[in-house]
Amino acid sequence: MFHRVLPYKDVIDNMLKSNSDSIQLMLSTGEWQQLQHVKDFLKAFFDATVKLSCSYTPSAHELLQHLFAISKVYRDIRELENRDETLAPIVKAMTTKFLKYWDDVPLVTIIANCLDPHWKVKYTVKMMQKYKENLGLPAQNEEGRVNYALETMFNLYNSRINVARPASTRSSAGSGSHHGLLDDLRDEDDLDENASMNELKSYNLGMVEKHPVDILDYWKRHSSASPTLAMMARDIFAVPVSTVPSESCFSSANRILTDKRSKLGPNIFEKLVCMKDWIDAENRTQHFVPGETSSCVETQGSGTATEAESDDEEYDPKDTELWYLRNNY
Repeated sequence: MFHRVLPYKDVIDNMLKSNSDSIQLMLSTGEWQQLQHVKDFLKAFFDATVKLSCSYTPSAHELLQHLFAISKVYRDIRELENRDETLAPIVKAMTTKFLKYWDDVPLVTIIANCLDPHWKVKYTVKMMQKYKENLGLPAQNEEGRVNYALETMFNLYNSRINVARPASTRSSAGSGSHHGLLDDLRDEDDLDENASMNELKSYNLGMVEKHPVDILDYWKRHSSASPTLAMMARDIFAVPVSTVPSESCFSSANRILTDKRSKLGPNIFEKLVCMKDWIDAENRTQHFVPGETSSCVETQGSGTATEAESDDEEYDPKDTELWYLRNNY
């Protein structure tokens, strides 16, 4: 609401000045500035909610970045307290609540950010250090913590690949070529260890991506050069950050199993829920509730929206993209 009002500050002031009965409702310059601060403060939370509630794109690698953006807002508001103490009680309460959940950032979130080619380990460590500084948290050995967590998970996944490697080696050696003899003479332990270290080091020492990339497509293209990291990315990016998609699935199930359809067997019920979700996912309509006129829930890359839909209008998923920028929101 604030981002709609602030551009019309002069118009609102002139309108209130023209009416003697409304002149007392005029806001001072300081009060308009307070509204601007509130708008900037809430924008970080709004952007995080939109991006992290997505259903069709991975969001695990974006959580730490949004937490960092929120920490910068807390830092800026704290610096303004010397000049404006209006928001101090509110911000203090919100900071306490925020730190209750995000004082210790989950390691899986940190590893997911490391697997983002725009950040890798180097800039993930810097972001963690700034994150702690913005929130006034005690400094820790973030570099050692991040490297230890990444290497531990990497070694775990690499061991899975090594278990399956001898079978493929034997199958290729059975062709009668000289490669089979070479494989028998190699020190497999040293080979695997060197290959693993080269894979992890080459990724961390490589250039970071400076242009937007599809992170799933990135790891698909690099799966041959970095099979262990690609396997880690496949599993980690499948973890949803928000519970919005799963809660929406339960809501959809409530519309299938009703009082008048209460005798569906578990197998039929499971097939109906899965089939509906797959069809809705293909059409990007997983959060659209047919017949709802108050609000429909959908956006491209996001699991939340608030756009009114008429029963007589044909639903087009593309119409709900960037719903939060629409005039009627």
